[in-house]
Amino acid sequence: MGLNVAEKNGDLETQKILKPWLVAYLLSLCISLVGGFVIGWWMYKYHPTNSELWMVPFGLILLVTPVFIWFSVIISDLFTSKNEDDKAYGKSQRVRPVDDSVCDPER
Repeated sequence: MGLNVAEKNGDLETQKILKPWLVAYLLSLCISLVGGFVIGWWMYKYHPTNSELWMVPFGLILLVTPVFIWFSVIISDLFTSKNEDDKAYGKSQRVRPVDDSVCDPER
């Protein structure tokens, strides 16, 4: 009839994981909008006189940087292994020598 405790906890964990991503997405969207507004304001107010040219690169940086960040995050997530066996990056593993002469202390 209702959800059991495990399903409720799973939903809460999903909400806790999605909430920071949603905040980051909305923040980057706002930054891009501010960049677009800066460029639009420059075109409306200063483009005929070609003054206040600092607004153009500043607006472009604000407009495009979140796109590059999200692109790099998505691409890195696609190419990251999801297997538990492949996550042993921090563990030190012995490297096997090519021949036995390296391990022989008499040589």
